[in-house]
Amino acid sequence: MAGPSIKAVFFDIKDTLGYVDSPGHLVTYKPSTRDLLETTRDILGLRIGLITNLPANVSADMGRKMVEEAGLLDFIGRDDIVINHDAGADKPAPEIFAYAADRLGLKPEECLFIGENFAEVMGAQAAGMRAQLKPCPPGREFMLKAVAARPSTDKDSGRLSELLMEEEHLIGRRLVIAAADIARKIGAGDPPPLRAMGLLVYLLDEYIDRYHHAVEERVLLPLAFAMGFPPAEAAYVFDDHEMCRGYFRALGAALDRLRAGEAGAAADFKAALDGFVVLYREHARRENDETLPQLGACLGAYDDAVIVELMARFGPGDLGPWLMLIADIERELDLSVGGTAMTEIKTLGVVAYHRCGEQDTLVPYEILKHTAMVLADKGRALSVKLLRVGEGDGPVEMQMGTRVLPDGDLEPEDMFDLLFVPGGLGSGEASKDERIIAAVRRHHEAGKVVATNCSGISILHRAGILGDTPVTAASTVARRLKEEGVKLIEPRTMWAGSKGGTIWTSAGGSGVHGSTVAMIAHYFGREVGLYIGMGWDTYPALGDRIFEERGPQYYSFPELEAGIQDALEDMLLPRKVALAVEGAA
Repeated sequence: MAGPSIKAVFFDIKDTLGYVDSPGHLVTYKPSTRDLLETTRDILGLRIGLITNLPANVSADMGRKMVEEAGLLDFIGRDDIVINHDAGADKPAPEIFAYAADRLGLKPEECLFIGENFAEVMGAQAAGMRAQLKPCPPGREFMLKAVAARPSTDKDSGRLSELLMEEEHLIGRRLVIAAADIARKIGAGDPPPLRAMGLLVYLLDEYIDRYHHAVEERVLLPLAFAMGFPPAEAAYVFDDHEMCRGYFRALGAALDRLRAGEAGAAADFKAALDGFVVLYREHARRENDETLPQLGACLGAYDDAVIVELMARFGPGDLGPWLMLIADIERELDLSVGGTAMTEIKTLGVVAYHRCGEQDTLVPYEILKHTAMVLADKGRALSVKLLRVGEGDGPVEMQMGTRVLPDGDLEPEDMFDLLFVPGGLGSGEASKDERIIAAVRRHHEAGKVVATNCSGISILHRAGILGDTPVTAASTVARRLKEEGVKLIEPRTMWAGSKGGTIWTSAGGSGVHGSTVAMIAHYFGREVGLYIGMGWDTYPALGDRIFEERGPQYYSFPELEAGIQDALEDMLLPRKVALAVEGAA
């Protein structure tokens, strides 16, 4: 006699729906997890719940937040997430499964539990549930299902294969950040961090070359060529990979010599690291922004699905252990995931000058003050001050007439770990003010971070600190900056960090929230950036882009941009000729 029909399915989380990386973020399997949940809800018509064990130091609220950040609340109600802390029992004890069924108002026999752990499957059965073992790593039952492309842009084909490769580049970026930090430490004369160096060499050989390079060379590109993608467009990929392998061999040889007691080998290790970092940063940018979108445009939905399946067959299996090794390097080097290798920022000054923009100044100031509160809860101190540049001791009048009383004046002797220079209609006049110019130069020469948004880049430009750093800017001043030799990223991006980590620029306007949160993630680490990003609704809007050194690209409207440039650029960035005439007068 058949039992009662199934009304709800409970899934285990870790190693069933995805892996949990070392910072504690759930990364779902792509695309099988979403397809599995959609099938359960939309085709089978079943209610979905989760049952999970959390460590004692991870609260139930933190667990629910992890599920939310993974995007699973599209399928699962917050109240249908069953956590051992609430249940008073841990899997595989039958009590937690009985508690889960009761929470949904069901009998255990009306529920099915699915997980990768056989002991937990037996625990569910002991509680009266039906249960099914799901293999880990996940099976391929959904992989050949054609996945519809996301909306495409000039920089994104929307194909799943492109998304997966770009995620691979984010993993590679963590290794690049680690490599740059090791090179910095060796260059500063610090003792070589041999354990981190050994792990880095291993991961470059076994993960980047054996898997990532192989997927591109043996699956992605050959199949794209077969489908009509011009081989000449991707010739640089093979050339860059060979150069990378040369650097990897040099790193391994230098490390062997260093371990054998040859002190001079550290300099050779650093030289190979420097070459790899420069090459890989540009390589990843070119692939992400140019080659992968063009390649994805050649694929149909079924082509994309087949390529993703073949990529998985070449893959490293469960990414968890690889990410654990990367996190091990980051701990050795005292790096924050999603941040830089810079000295901890403890003091931050936001400049307020006559007719600075309300949005450009006060929004970053408020978000940064919020960051200070979050850090204080973690036992870290951050001082954030709004500083007047100008005469008198009254309020600063902003571009729309708002009058704000600052925390104090920007004094000639002041030095902050990060100096933030906002934009606004008064930025052109401020770019002539020697007090603010001197402060920008003083901070830059001391190796401090100088950040800006919108037309505030006019002040940094006139201070002469940009050099050949790729930067972004508001369209109002973009034309003149380019005319005067500034290395402007085109198409413009919402924000842009720099290789050395000491210059941060933002296009302003619609990007003020995003660029400020991305700056926080960059300098204070992923955990803080994610918390602030959720609090300001930036992470739901931009996702993991807030952890990248360059933000999303803006569309270009040349005729409209020319109009606002004609109207405003003389105000926001006076020509050098005008400054010279003014000085002579």
